[in-house]
Amino acid sequence: MNPTTSPRVVVLDREQRELLRLLATGLPDTAIARRMSLAPRTLARRISSLYQTLQADNRFQAGAAAERLGLLAGARADGRADSVAV
Repeated sequence: MNPTTSPRVVVLDREQRELLRLLATGLPDTAIARRMSLAPRTLARRISSLYQTLQADNRFQAGAAAERLGLLAGARADGRADSVAV
């Protein structure tokens, strides 16, 4: 992070964290769509939105951001959104 810029806060809800976790496991879109009970186009839109939120261009970058920010370990059991600074 550039010391002259302040971190931004990213809020991911339970569904976004689950999507990120599934992406990071390397599952194909069809398997993720089935697990999340989503149509393929809906899943594609949600993945695109998640990439935008994380400022990622692909699964690798999204997974790396998730790991770096600790989003993959210890998802909240209460389903509340997590806020993280990036």
